Amino acid sequence: MDLLSDAQPQWLLAGAALLLATVAFLRVLLGSGGRGKRAPPTIPGAPVVGGLLRFLRGPIPLIRAEYARLGPVFTVPILTRRITFLIGPDVSAHFFKSNESDMSQQEVYRFNVPTFGPGVVFDVDYQVRQEQFRFFTEALRANKLRSYVDQMVAEAEVSFILFLPSPVLEFSVMLLWFSGGASI
Repeated sequence: MDLLSDAQPQWLLAGAALLLATVAFLRVLLGSGGRGKRAPPTIPGAPVVGGLLRFLRGPIPLIRAEYARLGPVFTVPILTRRITFLIGPDVSAHFFKSNESDMSQQEVYRFNVPTFGPGVVFDVDYQVRQEQFRFFTEALRANKLRSYVDQMVAEAEVSFILFLPSPVLEFSVMLLWFSGGASI
């Protein structure tokens, strides 16, 4: 009894369509479809969980092993995300200088939104972020940083007053702070 010869043509067609749809779905899910020829190498991994198991065992050993095997640029699939590592100054520059559509800093640094607050840096679109970076660049120049020292010392002294256990030291810091004197 030959299974294929007994099957109805519509069942064969449906089976072929299901197989094709499954392969297409897995290619999209795993990210292997549509990648350019210049895409970095991807570490092999089980479908869906990808490199998650190795990453959970220890990200540093994973990164070291794949750096030795694949070089300074490689991708680790973790669940539905693809994390591409750029290790070293020669390749890291691509992250900072490439187009937002090629390398999304916003996607990588989204976890940092609470640091700066909503509407700042990585919580805004690319154009606004570039404008904010220009402000930051100006504010962080060496001559500007020197002008912040007195304010930083004053803030540190206030925090010492609030958190130091010794009343004598607290009093000394408070006198210096109120008198505008130098730090301890």
